[in-house]
Amino acid sequence: MPRTEFNCNANNKRISPAKAADATQQLMKGRSVRQVAKSVGISVGSAVNIRNKHKENVPPRKKGPCNKITRRTKEVLARQFKEGELKTLRDGQRFLQTTVGVQVGVETIRRNLKQEGIRAYVQQKRTNLKPEHVQERYQFAKDHIDWTVDDWKRVMFSDESMISRVGSFGRKFYYSDREHKRLQPHQVRRMQQGGGGKMMVWGCITFFGPGDLSRIHGTLNSDLYLDVLKDYVCSSFAWYAMDPARSIFQQDNSRVHTAASIREWFAKQDFAVLKWPANSPDLNIIEHVWSYMKRRLDQCEKAPQTLDELWECVQDIWTSIPLEFLQKLYDSMPRRMRELLRNKGGHIKY
Repeated sequence: MPRTEFNCNANNKRISPAKAADATQQLMKGRSVRQVAKSVGISVGSAVNIRNKHKENVPPRKKGPCNKITRRTKEVLARQFKEGELKTLRDGQRFLQTTVGVQVGVETIRRNLKQEGIRAYVQQKRTNLKPEHVQERYQFAKDHIDWTVDDWKRVMFSDESMISRVGSFGRKFYYSDREHKRLQPHQVRRMQQGGGGKMMVWGCITFFGPGDLSRIHGTLNSDLYLDVLKDYVCSSFAWYAMDPARSIFQQDNSRVHTAASIREWFAKQDFAVLKWPANSPDLNIIEHVWSYMKRRLDQCEKAPQTLDELWECVQDIWTSIPLEFLQKLYDSMPRRMRELLRNKGGHIKY
């Protein structure tokens, strides 16, 4: 009997009779064309051609399992997760069981959510906003929604921050395989019990550059804060030739900042004080400056050995803050107001 070869590939590459026979046998046993193509070493198109040639002897293709979740139910499920009504995959299981009487596994929930473009994200840490905080923030957004970047340029932002001598700002990684995780020296991050000492600093920023930075010795009270304001606020305005009569000072609403002696001092100044909503660090752009400084400190090859050395490092980083970085923060203020307005005073992503 003469030997024949099958010309089944799309690229006209011939398949040997042995491979064709092997593929035919496997197809007749009910294997899929993809399984056969992989097993025999031919293209899927060739396997399809062989199946069509012998379709009278090849069993019909099996249909996949029927999806228990309808298109409409998928949309409802996705909406429930997006609106926060459902928070876990097991919540999704219970929702389907009670609403449409369908029992599915958590992987089925995950797969259907993925098909709707829904996936899990890490929850962001934010301050606890009470209803009165939300209303105050919403009103703040309304009052400042028309402010341009030029308007925000007139504002000096200020805040305090605690800085540790040995910090753990951000995450660091090492690379290894599963068999070599013995915590070698390069695989550990050295910490010091108690944090190795820490100090509080006060600082202010402007659109034109960083203002003064002050090291706070001891506990910050209204008397000490008043000394800081007297020593550094007006001098920072003057350094960048900002007219106090057209300038605005920002601070949060901590008790120290709102003491009677502080309010009396502000009343005597030419600059205005921005009425700031409580519990709103996501609106204060100087928070990003503290994060920037702590990341820079964390990149130091040698940790400061004393608090005085830490203060020297902090001052060096502060004076070298890129102007472009500060100005981008100011550029973000109109966007923050728009997002705050859209969220009706709720948390924003910043």
